[in-house]
Amino acid sequence: MKPTMSRRGGFPSAQFCNQFKSEFFNCLICLDVCRSPVTCRSGAHLFCHGCLAESLRHNPSCPTCREPLADPVLCPFASKQVSALDVFCSHDECTWKGTCGRLDSHLDNDCPYEPIECTGEGGCGARALRREMATHRQFICLQNCPNSKAEESIEEEFDTCDVRLSRNDLIDHLQNHCELRLIHCPHPSCEFSAAYNRMPAHLEVCPLAPVLCPRQCDTPNLTRQCLDAHKTDCPNEPVLCVHAPLGCSHVAPRGQIGEHEQDIGVHFVALSKAFVQLQQSHVRLKQSHVQLQRSHVQLQQPHVQLQQSHVQLQRSVETKLEAQATLLQPLVAEAQARAEAKARAKAKARTKARAKARAKAKARAEAQAKAKDEESDLEWY
Repeated sequence: MKPTMSRRGGFPSAQFCNQFKSEFFNCLICLDVCRSPVTCRSGAHLFCHGCLAESLRHNPSCPTCREPLADPVLCPFASKQVSALDVFCSHDECTWKGTCGRLDSHLDNDCPYEPIECTGEGGCGARALRREMATHRQFICLQNCPNSKAEESIEEEFDTCDVRLSRNDLIDHLQNHCELRLIHCPHPSCEFSAAYNRMPAHLEVCPLAPVLCPRQCDTPNLTRQCLDAHKTDCPNEPVLCVHAPLGCSHVAPRGQIGEHEQDIGVHFVALSKAFVQLQQSHVRLKQSHVQLQRSHVQLQQPHVQLQQSHVQLQRSVETKLEAQATLLQPLVAEAQARAEAKARAKAKARTKARAKARAKAKARAEAQAKAKDEESDLEWY
């Protein structure tokens, strides 16, 4: 159980996560581990800042050595060491865990179980847990009501429900009877909040609700969200013997299976049966292997026949192709001779045509030269 402590005192040793037991950092007034460590001028005595400040209000001297002291002297070394230690939150219901240096910030700003004062505009000054302050400000704090100065016998109708009542009964109604009042889940560490008439639906599925093991084991503090993980540790959960791969089919609760697993005789018999079964399976596999080999041989015979047929077909095709080639050779030679003769005739014809064209060109040139000579003779006469 984590201790509940005053913000002015030190840190109880039980509040530390690792059971811190060193007495070097203990306050000489409250005897707990120092919160904000300070010392006297000699530096030989260590105190909490709050404890020493309270002592100096009554007597301005060191409580141990009686040396005059006006103000506490900070001790940086002790502050650094203590601030690095891991502690739980000061409130039992809170699950926060961190260093001593962050504890005060957690209590001042985040802890839902830290009492705080109703302040701000229209605050009434009452103290309530931080997790309940919103409900207090919305429903309970009468300073927020615009008609709070009216007579207490005036009946009013609120938007939260259809109940009409006098102001004297308002607080009791909002805290204990209103079906729409905001309440928190009763299970520790659950931060769910809802209207009173909606809370039963949440309680049926709340992951932090305490439940009993379906196998009726005696595991304490079992919650709904841990139920699946608990099945792997439940001593009453039926499990199979670890020697199941060897043929053992025994099933027993986890807490009792150990005795069975240590029984060598039972498992020797199971192992012998498994060995016999393995031998029989081996024989059956051998027989199957022989049958497969025979089937393979039978399948190979048609394959060999197909290969022989294929070779014969290739030979017959090659023979036919050779015969056709022998028959076609004279025809091919004759066709080639005809083509060559035709090519020679075409070449001879082209040669004759070119010679005839050259003769025509030569005659034309001679005629032109003769005509020019006649023209020149005429010009001379």
